[in-house]
Order: sequence, then C-alpha cells, then structure tokens
Amino acid sequence: MAAEYVSLKQLAEELRLERSNIRKYVLKQGIHPHKRRTPDSASQLTLALTVDEAEFIRAKRREEGFHGASKPVSKEVGVFYLIRLIPEFDPRRIKLGFADEIASRLAQHRTAAPTAVLVRTWPCKRSWEGTVIDCLAGTACRLIQNEVFECEDVDALVKKADELFSLLPAPERRPILSEHSPHNQGDAP
Repeated sequence: MAAEYVSLKQLAEELRLERSNIRKYVLKQGIHPHKRRTPDSASQLTLALTVDEAEFIRAKRREEGFHGASKPVSKEVGVFYLIRLIPEFDPRRIKLGFADEIASRLAQHRTAAPTAVLVRTWPCKRSWEGTVIDCLAGTACRLIQNEVFECEDVDALVKKADELFSLLPAPERRPILSEHSPHNQGDAP
C-alpha cells in the first residue's frame, strides 16, 4: 500500500526543491497531500501524494522549464521592475531587477518584505538587467546590497528609466537577417 504513495520528502529531493516549497507548490496546483506511512518516513505519518498526483507534479515542473536541474530554463524576455521594499518605513529603499513573471517575483520579495509595492515595470531582455541597473543607479542612489538601493528621488529614477527604455528596441524583436547571414536556413532567396 505504501508503494502507491510518494512522500513529499521524496518528491522534493527528486525535484530538488525545499520540503516547504514542494508543499506550497503542490497546494498551488490544487492537490491536497494525504497523511500516509511511506518507506522513507520510518513508519511515521507523513504527507504524501498518490503515484498519479506525483507524476502530475513532475510533468507540471517539466512543462514550466524545470528539467531535473535546480534552475528553470530561463526566459530571455520579461520585465525590468522597480519595487519599494518597505514604503511605510523608508520609501527611498528600492529593489531593481529583472523578472520573467512579475507577480511571482513580487510574491517572493513579500516573503521578506510583506508590504513591498511594485512601482513600475518596463519590457526588458534578461541580458539588459546589469546595464540598466548600472545606468539607473547613478540617479542619486546608493547601493545597500544585492540590487537594493537607497534612492533620494524615486520619481526621477522612474523618469530616467522611462527615457532609457524608450531608446531600446522592443525586447522580443529579432534583428532582420542579411541574406548572407549563416543564421538563414534556406529561407533566403
């Protein structure tokens, strides 16, 4: 009977996730773990999934770009964001960065800064992140740590970002290939 279930501990190890994260992920998928005794639980009750539920979770992770590695296949296009981390205490403290999915990134920040507020986003390529941060941080900002800054004038920073991103091409735009480009695969006349 235990073989019909996969413990969350076992699934977390297999998918290289923290045990607390696998539980949250499973619940987010609408699956409610069962309390069962499994071979890896030393005959203690533990949270487990049916074999079919575990396979669903594995397939869902693969679909999201997690292919047995701890890092997902990253998306090249997303958004550059500006977040106020603790607006009620210090509205000057901001976080700059790139996210391929802003809602989940904001939720991640809110685990440490529950009142964090998204100020603005701009369409962006992942490869632009460092350059954009370097450019914007010069706008009366002082680095605290890890892309967190103290910025004297957040409105001026937003204005500078608007100007910068207005100069950049649409991030999803691909360059037009020359007929002589080796990237043409028989498409050129």
